Amino acid sequence: MQIVIPDNTPPMYTADHPALDELRELGDVQLIGDPGADDPAELTRRLRGAVVAVNVRAYATFSAEVLRALPQLRHLAIAGTGTDNVDLDAASEAGVVVTNTPGVTRRSVAEHALALLFACARSIPWHDRTVRGSDWLHRPAFDLNGKTLGVIGLGAIGQEVARLAAALGMRVLAWSPSFDPQRAAGCGAALRSLDDLYAESDLISLHLRNTPKVRHFWNTEAFAKMRHGVVLINTARGALVDDDALVAALQAGKVSAAGLDVFDPEPLRPDHPFRDLPNIVLTPHAAVATPEANDALLHGVSANVRAWVSGAATNVVNPTVGG
Repeated sequence: MQIVIPDNTPPMYTADHPALDELRELGDVQLIGDPGADDPAELTRRLRGAVVAVNVRAYATFSAEVLRALPQLRHLAIAGTGTDNVDLDAASEAGVVVTNTPGVTRRSVAEHALALLFACARSIPWHDRTVRGSDWLHRPAFDLNGKTLGVIGLGAIGQEVARLAAALGMRVLAWSPSFDPQRAAGCGAALRSLDDLYAESDLISLHLRNTPKVRHFWNTEAFAKMRHGVVLINTARGALVDDDALVAALQAGKVSAAGLDVFDPEPLRPDHPFRDLPNIVLTPHAAVATPEANDALLHGVSANVRAWVSGAATNVVNPTVGG
């Protein structure tokens, strides 16, 4: 059985990673680290003949066209939870079982969201630049203790962010599409309507899955409902934010600071206005760029492939495929 990892750049797998050995026990593994998997024709070429594809980077798009061109493909194993780069209906039609690794990096992403909160609240990047430039200046900052954090989306990561924020002494509000009071209470959050969350929150962290329904979820209308000077954090997906609206809000002071780990598209283009704004903290989709998170993701992929080979697939995100 041929197992192909077509998009290992920046690398998640190293040549000697134990998770590769786990996959080699199941089939012939091809690891490709060259750029280019974002091109559908190149992605198709790399996967021709593969029975299993391991997707580690979301820029490799598994469209209906790509899936139709890969008749031997039977399992697409995603490292992570996001499936916005996969046409799930087309995968089901093609008989391709799609799996992901839910929850395994929730702590890593939640800690990164918190790091961005601290960086914005204490103006850490700005202070770093001034000290390096031989100045000794202070920029206004504030404590997180006692502030109100709005958490949008209460999946595994949103819940973990809520718990960490509550432990810091923050008042935590939450909204999610399911609007589940028990889930909110379990992580120390109080449910609010979206409008009320916007009106009451000093800082807001976004943790929704990327679907067409929530594209540009944060837009001019949403920013208008928020408190003046709000701090925004996004470690979910870049497409959830209308970049032009956020730039205008940052320039006007409506949003006092933003911390972003995700962009649309990625990488962030060289001329993007985010790069010139002093009140924004940018990281290169690095929330899971830790050894702990990397290992959890890759071992999770191996476990999913092994379960699928055994005929008892786990973490299937398109159950209508039938296995």
